[in-house]
Amino acid sequence: MVSKRHIFLLLALFLFFYKSYAISCDNSDSKINIETLSEKGLDSILKVQKIKDSVERADLIKINETLLSNHTSDSISVTKTLAILYSENKNSDKASEHIKKYIKDTQDLSILNDHVFSDIKGTQAYSKLTKEYKPHFNFLSLIHALTGVIGVFIVIILFAKRNLDKISVLLIGSFILFHSFFMLHISLFMSNYNLMFPHSFYVSTPFSFLYGPLLYFYFKRVVENYKISMKDAVHLIPTVLLVLWLMPYYGLSATEKFNLLIDNTESVHLGRKVLVVIKSLSLCLYAIAIYLVYRNKRKNIKDSNSEIKSRALWERSIMIIFICYAFAYLLHGAVVVRLVDYLPFDYLKSVFMIAMIIYMALMSGLRPEIIMNANGNAFGISSLPIKYEKSNLTESFSNELKDKLVDLLTHQKVYKNNSISLEALSEMLGTTRHNTSQVINEHFDMSFYDLINQYRILEAVDIFDEDQKRNLNIIEVAYEVGYNNKVTFNKAFKKHMNQTPSTYIRSLRLA
Repeated sequence: MVSKRHIFLLLALFLFFYKSYAISCDNSDSKINIETLSEKGLDSILKVQKIKDSVERADLIKINETLLSNHTSDSISVTKTLAILYSENKNSDKASEHIKKYIKDTQDLSILNDHVFSDIKGTQAYSKLTKEYKPHFNFLSLIHALTGVIGVFIVIILFAKRNLDKISVLLIGSFILFHSFFMLHISLFMSNYNLMFPHSFYVSTPFSFLYGPLLYFYFKRVVENYKISMKDAVHLIPTVLLVLWLMPYYGLSATEKFNLLIDNTESVHLGRKVLVVIKSLSLCLYAIAIYLVYRNKRKNIKDSNSEIKSRALWERSIMIIFICYAFAYLLHGAVVVRLVDYLPFDYLKSVFMIAMIIYMALMSGLRPEIIMNANGNAFGISSLPIKYEKSNLTESFSNELKDKLVDLLTHQKVYKNNSISLEALSEMLGTTRHNTSQVINEHFDMSFYDLINQYRILEAVDIFDEDQKRNLNIIEVAYEVGYNNKVTFNKAFKKHMNQTPSTYIRSLRLA
C-alpha cells in the first residue's frame, strides 16, 4: 500500500525533473536567439539602442530647455548641456546657437575645442561658428603681425639714433609706429584673438585720422624746412572728435566689449562704416597735398649728386606708395558701404599698407641719413641737422647751403634779428654750426660776424640813401638793421665803409 511518504517523494522527483527541463528549454531558446542574431548582425540592437538614447535625449532636451526658459540660476551649465545634447542629436543649428550663447555668457572660447562636438564638426553651422570665433592664425594674419613687429622694432632703432632732426624723426617715426599698431590690431582681428583680448576693441582707431597729417608734415619738413606752429593743430581736430566719440566704448567692461565684438551690433557696424568713409577721404586729401608739395619742388632736384638722387627716389617712392594706399583704401570704403561688391579690394589696401610699412621701416633703419635728409634733401635744399666732419661736406651740398644762406640774408633778411647767432642760422639752414661756418668761410671768405655785419651795413647804407630829407636818426637806423647800440653800429660801419655813419650822411647832403 502506498504510503503518504511515497507520494511526497514522487511529487518531489516530478518537480525536480520539470524544473530541469524548463531550464534546458530556456537555454536552448537563448542559443537559438543568439545564433539568429549573429546571423542578422547587431544592427537591430544598435538601432533599438539609438532609438532609446534618442528618446532619452529628447526628454533631457525638453527638461533643460524648460530650465533655461525658467531662468534657472545655473543657466550657463544648462546652456552647455543643451549644446552637447543637440550635438549628439546632430542638430548643428541648435547646438551652434547654444554654443554661441555659452560663449557670450562666459567668454570661454575653449568650448570650441571640445571633442563632444565631433558629431557636428563638419556641418556648415558649426564650421561658420568656429571660423567666426575660434582663435587661429592664418597666412594673412601672420603677415600683418610680422609687419607690425618689424615696424615697431625699426621705430625703436630710429628713435635711438642721434644727430637727426627730432621733429622729422617724431613725424616719420609716429607714422610708422601707428601703422604698425594698426597692423597688429588687424592681425588680432583676422585671427579672432581680439576676442581673447576684448580691451583691444577700437584700440588703434584713434590713429585713423593721423596718418595723412603725419606724412604730410614730414614732407613739408624735409622738402621745405617747414616749422610746425600752433596753427597746424587744426589738423588734429578730426582726431580729437574721433576720440570723444570713442570714449563711451573705452569705458565699457571687458564683458561688454566682448559682447559687442560677438554681436557686431548695428550701431557698431554703422560707426565702422562712417569711420571707413571719413578715413578714405582723409587719406585721399592728404595724398593730394603731399603730391602738390612734391610737384612744387620737383624742379629743384639736383642730378649731380648720387646721394641727392637717392633721397629723390625715397621721396618719390613714399609719395607713390601712399597715393596707391589711399586709393586702395577708397576702394575698400566703397566695398564697406556696398557701392562695390568685390572682395579683393579689401586685400588691396593691405598689400599697399604692408609695402609702405616694410619700405619705410627698412629705409629708416638702414639709411636714416636718406630719409632724414641729413646732408640735404631730395630737392636740393638743406633742411635737417647732423654732425659733419669737414671732409664730408661735398661741393654740391656746400653750394646748396650757400644758395639757401643767400636767400635767408637777401630775401628774409635774418640779419635784422639782433639776437641772430651762428647756432640760430645753422638751425635755419638745417645743418650744423660747423657746416655753416665752413660754407661762410669758403664762399664768402669771411667769418659769421663779418658776414652779418656786412649785410647790416649795406642795409643801413640803403636806408640812408633813400632818406632824401637826410633827417634820419643814426640810432634808429642801427636798431632797424639789427644792432643793439650805436657804438657797435658805428664801429662796424667804419670797418666796412671806411668812414663813420655821420661822415657818410654829410657826404650825401653835399651831393
